[in-house]
Amino acid sequence: MSSSENAAASTSPQSLLSAPREVPSPALSADGIDGDDEYDDDDAGDDLEDEEETSEEEEPRLKYQRLGGSVPSLLSSDAASCITVSERMIALGTHDGTVHILDYQGNQVKEFAAHTATVNELSFDIVGECIGSCSDDGSVVINSLYTDEKEKFEYHRPMKAVAVDPDYVRNSSKRFVAGGLAGQLILNMKGWLGHRDQVLHSGEGPIHATRWRRSLIAWANDVGVKVYDTASHQRLTYIECPKGSPRAELLRPHLVWQDDTLLVIGWAHSINIAAIRTRDAGNVSKKGALSSGAKYVEIVAAFQTDYYISGLGPYGDALVILAYIPEKEEQADAANSIISRQGHAQRPEVRIITWQNEELATDALSIHGYEHYKAKDYVLAHAPFSGSSCAGGQWAAGDEPLYFIVSPKDVVVARPRDTDDHVGWLLQHGWHEEALAAVEAGKARTELLEEVGSRYLDHLILERQYAEAASLCPKLLHGSAAAWERWVFHFAHLRQLPVLASYIPTSNPQLRDTVYEVVLNALITNPVHHMQLLSVITSWPSSIYSVPAIIRAMEVQLGSGSNSTFLQEALAALYLVDKQYDKVLALYVELMKPDVFDFIEEHNLYDSIHDVVLPLLKLDGKRAVSILVQHRSEVCSSEVVSQLQKAGTEEMYRHLLHLYLHELFEKDPNAGRDFHGLQIELYAEYEPRLLLPFLHSSHYYSLDKAYEVCMRRGLTREQVFILGRMGNSREALSLIIKELQDMQEAVEFVAAQHDDELWEELIKQSLSSPEMIGALFEHTVGNIDPLHLINMVPNGICIPRLRDRLVRIITDYRTETSLRHGCNDILKADCVDLLVRYYDEARHATYIGSRDDGFTQDINGQTGSQHRASLFAASSVTNHCGKVGRMPTTVGGSGRCCICLDPVALQNVSVIAFFCSHAYHVTCLTDSSEHPKVIDAKRREFVTTNGIPPKGVRGMLEDGLAEDEDSLELHMRCILCTTAAALNRHKT
Repeated sequence: MSSSENAAASTSPQSLLSAPREVPSPALSADGIDGDDEYDDDDAGDDLEDEEETSEEEEPRLKYQRLGGSVPSLLSSDAASCITVSERMIALGTHDGTVHILDYQGNQVKEFAAHTATVNELSFDIVGECIGSCSDDGSVVINSLYTDEKEKFEYHRPMKAVAVDPDYVRNSSKRFVAGGLAGQLILNMKGWLGHRDQVLHSGEGPIHATRWRRSLIAWANDVGVKVYDTASHQRLTYIECPKGSPRAELLRPHLVWQDDTLLVIGWAHSINIAAIRTRDAGNVSKKGALSSGAKYVEIVAAFQTDYYISGLGPYGDALVILAYIPEKEEQADAANSIISRQGHAQRPEVRIITWQNEELATDALSIHGYEHYKAKDYVLAHAPFSGSSCAGGQWAAGDEPLYFIVSPKDVVVARPRDTDDHVGWLLQHGWHEEALAAVEAGKARTELLEEVGSRYLDHLILERQYAEAASLCPKLLHGSAAAWERWVFHFAHLRQLPVLASYIPTSNPQLRDTVYEVVLNALITNPVHHMQLLSVITSWPSSIYSVPAIIRAMEVQLGSGSNSTFLQEALAALYLVDKQYDKVLALYVELMKPDVFDFIEEHNLYDSIHDVVLPLLKLDGKRAVSILVQHRSEVCSSEVVSQLQKAGTEEMYRHLLHLYLHELFEKDPNAGRDFHGLQIELYAEYEPRLLLPFLHSSHYYSLDKAYEVCMRRGLTREQVFILGRMGNSREALSLIIKELQDMQEAVEFVAAQHDDELWEELIKQSLSSPEMIGALFEHTVGNIDPLHLINMVPNGICIPRLRDRLVRIITDYRTETSLRHGCNDILKADCVDLLVRYYDEARHATYIGSRDDGFTQDINGQTGSQHRASLFAASSVTNHCGKVGRMPTTVGGSGRCCICLDPVALQNVSVIAFFCSHAYHVTCLTDSSEHPKVIDAKRREFVTTNGIPPKGVRGMLEDGLAEDEDSLELHMRCILCTTAAALNRHKT
């Protein structure tokens, strides 16, 4: 990876982003500030060349940030030498022998002045309660983080590696392993007599690294890597160091337990991945050299790199490697174990590779003073997963993997990039649409949407993609009224408001009225956008802008000569909102809108259509005529006719005039009587079939002019009618016979005139034509005497079908005679029947009064005596036939009882009255009930409607009649009338 000036530039004030190897890498800075500028212009030029050669840039996998807090101040006066990480703490060793305990933000929590020389290695237990350190001063120190407990072990030779038992706190043996230049790997444990050392291995050179994972201890010396099982107290394997690799003092080996069974070994430019296996019974040799359940090591992956490995760690199923890129001279010096000169090193790189050495990502880091560092000056540590030791491991679900890259003067934290970083990277490279899609996926911060939207819109505006930018505004601006207003004015500045107008919200959020007015004015002033103006006016609520202001702007635009139909429609819509209905009507008529009639009816604008009668008729003649006729009181007929006549004599106007006058006559025959003469001409021209009914119905036209029109148009029947009305019946009859040759119509005409002489005229005019005489024979019944007609027919005339017609005449005459006799018989029978019914009704009696003969209040508030008096007062003047006169008796119709001769109203008793005007007190009838001529049991009727008569009256009933008190009919006859009739019969 080439070093360049651009690679040192930081792209974000809060995060230090990485860059692929082929392009400039970001600069690292403390607390997210831009990194140093310790690079020259030549490097920048090289990076530019590399960037031109790159066809497609890949997004980084990690992001980087310098560890802040106390770290910058600590390293300003000292240099970092090693680092290790637990779940809660970071331990940083320096060259002055101090161990600094930091939190994950870099703030110092504790400090141990553990050594007097460089701290070479640090190790936490699994719970992070103690920290072990080794130093060139030959000591190993175990410090408790939460107590003052401290144990120091002197070995008098520089110690290069240390590993604390993962169960150090929980295990009473308090074990750790350490090694150094003495070439011994020492296992220290606590027993009954105190701590004692056990040499696990020696004689193969200095111990350069060691890692402890559960019961397995791995270490590296000059020869290679070995693994020891503390549970079985056996060494499991030996992995030879790479051939041709530099001495371990120049390039330290790196050991990382990826999990309980995988050991990753990085040495110089080689990587080996060893898997710890357990033998099963099937894999045990026949000789039994290896027992079942024994562990062994298998190399599952091994490959070479073109760089030196300064550190490594797990990255899911891949590896994170801190790569050091050596110069050719440096490679030769390392191979010859010669110390090279300083100042020519390249930036260290963080690479993510697979087990097959496939490179997934490469980032070059701008470490402070990287030009002066060697491969051994860098350290890579990673945060272990829950339950793992400091030796390495995977992360639990939801945990964020962290990597710490340490140089003498810098500590950089690397972590996987999140969605926010992904969005930022997309924006940085101009992929705004992809950035927007990533934000909408919901994994990024919602606040990021506004930034993405703003930058996306800016990009589209710069590209002059105004329509696309406008269409994205609802999605990008959401409910931010301030953002909407800002962009509306920005589009207005660019003169692109018509593109945005359709997307501007009218609610949620609602903008200031000024914003909407700016948009509408932009649409008004440009005739090209008047169609869109109409759409906006109809879709926007009128409450969000000043309607009068927009109306004035539209009127000014119309006054300037712009007669756009859409502008007029938009103005009409605003007039309607402002309730200026007369102006709306004028615009609707000018635009010839079909719904103008509905508008007139809805708003009752009949008084406003005086000046627009003609346009309305031209728009829709039937609708206009219907409205004008129905509201003739508001628009008089003379005004309508005058406007149509002034419009000219064109066919269209005359036809409209005909439609109007016809509808007016149908609605009110007298409304347009002044124009009936004109209407005759119009009927004759357009609908002759309606002229004759009109002539029959109207009396307000000149007969002479009407006759002249009919003659000109050849309307014979109309001429006949007019001649008949003029009294010239003979000429009318002549037209019927000569022109129409319709005998039936001639007969009907003559019959309608009621003129006997006209019948003679009909016969005379018909004699000239045998066909007409024959037709006249068919209409003689009821009109002409057949014998008279036959006598007038000249001899020798051949009449067609004469025999049949004579037979018909005789048959019709007989039929007519039979009908007349039958009608007379029916009439007589009906008369007799009606007389009998009238006589029977006249003999009925009416009971007046209450059952107990008391005073009874009727429905009119009168007492029984008052009612009887009024009844008989009326009956005294009218007989059965309805004629005034006296009755055949001296007391009939006098309002007196026919027995006691007292007025019926004088006594407070019930009364029985007959339609012959005779009345009787009930008491008088009771007293005379023994008289033999009082009762005729078969023919007298008596009907009570209000009750049951007294006992005396009941004695007058016929034998066997029902005496039900609820429905009793008394069949009685008037005493006087019955007696008189009997005497008359006796005399005769």
